Amino acid sequence: MRLLIVSTKQRIANYNEFIKALNSFRVEAICVHDVKYCFLSEFRPLHIVPFPRVLNLIRQFNPDFVMTDDPHHISRMVKLTHRPMFLHLRGGMWGENCWDKAMYPSLFVRMYSHYLEAIRASNIKKADLILPNSKWLKKRVKQHLPNHPTKVLYVGINSGNWVPNHNPTFNLKHPAVVAVFPFSIYAKVSGLLKFAKVVRKMPDVNFYFAGNGPYFNLIKQNCPSNMLLMGRISRLEVKQLLQTGDVFVHPAGSDALPRSVKEASLMEKPIIASNVGGIPEIIKNGQTGYLCNINENDQWIEKIRFLLDNPDVARKFGKNAREYVMKTFDWRKIAKGFLKIFKDFTG
Repeated sequence: MRLLIVSTKQRIANYNEFIKALNSFRVEAICVHDVKYCFLSEFRPLHIVPFPRVLNLIRQFNPDFVMTDDPHHISRMVKLTHRPMFLHLRGGMWGENCWDKAMYPSLFVRMYSHYLEAIRASNIKKADLILPNSKWLKKRVKQHLPNHPTKVLYVGINSGNWVPNHNPTFNLKHPAVVAVFPFSIYAKVSGLLKFAKVVRKMPDVNFYFAGNGPYFNLIKQNCPSNMLLMGRISRLEVKQLLQTGDVFVHPAGSDALPRSVKEASLMEKPIIASNVGGIPEIIKNGQTGYLCNINENDQWIEKIRFLLDNPDVARKFGKNAREYVMKTFDWRKIAKGFLKIFKDFTG
């Protein structure tokens, strides 16, 4: 069996872990990432990079089936390979951000983004099998494509890359609540805007948010004095931030399956997160952390206070969180599940 994965350069490291796991089951797999790049700008909305090297690679590898995480690639890869096409869906679809002025200030770019979203929504129907990355996202797919073959395929994580050593290495003021948050999708950021009210009501606690994106300035404008926006930090600094913080929070308005929650779990941090999207699939409420309603400020304050005041419980939650994520999101387990999906698909 041969699998060709078509992804982005940013995600190829993830899929390399997936490929290693598949190799252990004697499945040949490769990942390419330079099939097509799209650049949005005022004057040059689309630029396609030639890909003769990729085309030659596809011909030499001769895959049995193809998987991509970008619907843009589906039509092109179907024509190139004439093989069954799987779509690994890792986030929302159907035009959620294309008209947003913070993401695309220019009206022309927003219109073109809307056009690209329409293409993605059309291409997704051409996939032979859709693989959402959470049960919650599967339900969303079924709302739009009720009769399309759909199976859940989680995104794994290598626990060996996230090992806690419990030696503070980041200069934080304690008590410290930390987060690694995406500022690029408004559906997620809307939760953080509401969470700012929680921060204001806890002036004796320091909140540190790492991350960057188009909505960074929007949050900065509504940022209390005890809420520090750190901007983009390196992977090493993310590890240091997680191991130094006392509690990890993820106050998202919506999220399919946040990688940062898995990373914090592996670093044995007690977690408090929004009870939305696919987040409940990562957190066992009352065992590895707490799930809170994003609109109930008092609930967030109560849970944060409790974990800060009860370090023994916080440590127990952290250890439970690491065990749960290692058991549920190990790449070898993900690969084994994928092979079962493929077996069921081919009959």
